[in-house]
Formats: sequence, C-alpha cells, structure tokens
Amino acid sequence: MLDLVVSERLMTSNPEAQEGLLSRARAAAVNTHALAELARSLGLGGFIRLSRGERASGGSEKDSILANVFEAILGALYLDGGLEPVRVLVQREMGERLAQPGQATADPKTRLQERMQAQGLAVPRYKLIAEAGPPHARKFSVEVYSGERALGVGHGTSKRAAEQKAAECALEASE
Repeated sequence: MLDLVVSERLMTSNPEAQEGLLSRARAAAVNTHALAELARSLGLGGFIRLSRGERASGGSEKDSILANVFEAILGALYLDGGLEPVRVLVQREMGERLAQPGQATADPKTRLQERMQAQGLAVPRYKLIAEAGPPHARKFSVEVYSGERALGVGHGTSKRAAEQKAAECALEASE
C-alpha cells in the first residue's frame, strides 16, 4: 500500500521524469531507514510495546522496528478510512521529498549494481559469512563478490544492513 501511494504521488508530481529516477526515488522513500526517520519525527518510538529484552537492547530506536510501526499505522489508517487518509499522511510527511525525486540517491547496493553493469560485469553476489549474538540483538557479516573476487565486507544488525555496508565498502574501494 505504501509503495502504491508513493509511486502514485511520484508519478503525478513528476509526469515527465524518467522511470529509473522515479524507481530510485520510490526506493529511497520507502526503505527501512527513511521510514524509521519518519517514525522518529512523529515520536512513535515512545508508543511501542516491547519485551523486556528488546527494550534493554534499545528496540524502540531500531530502524526495523520503527519502520514496521510506521507501516502498521498506515495499515490502520487504511482499514479505518480507506486509501485517502493514507494519501494524506504520505503527502504531509513525504510530499516535499516526493516532489523532487532528483534528490533521491540510490542506496549502495543499487549504485554498486549499476556500476558493475555499466562495466559489463555480472551483478554483485552477496554471501553471509558470519552471524552472532542473541536472537534479539543479532549481528551479521556479509561479503560481496563479483564472480569469484571479493569486493568488500559489511557488518550490520540485519542481513540487508550488512549487504548495504558491504556494497558501500566495495564502492569506496573502487574509487
């Protein structure tokens, strides 16, 4: 539903924009970090009910939890009033960013993939190389490859975050 409303807003605000630019802007607007920032700006962290362990590990500030809470609020709005209240909230909170999609920067994984494809290389491949910590505070390590060649390693609290860091590392190494 969020993808639908954001895509609709981007397309109506920028009818002449290229598809790739709009796709990158949509991805930047709905990624976990962006949604967590919206949840923080709305002060949603204080309203989250968490287990003792999750509270102790700072769960109300974790991007993944905050992003899920923001999406849950959109779901509740939709169930209560349909798509229009969702559109209103998205416009109010994201409208300025969606009106100027050229300012959206691609995430490191996207940039790495685009760079490799432009060079005629195979798409990057990500491999989980380590996983540690208790279930409520996992740490992941991921390596990114081009063929058999390792390009970079990343660490994060989710596989996706570790992949982004690995891609970022590969991009920095190739500059």
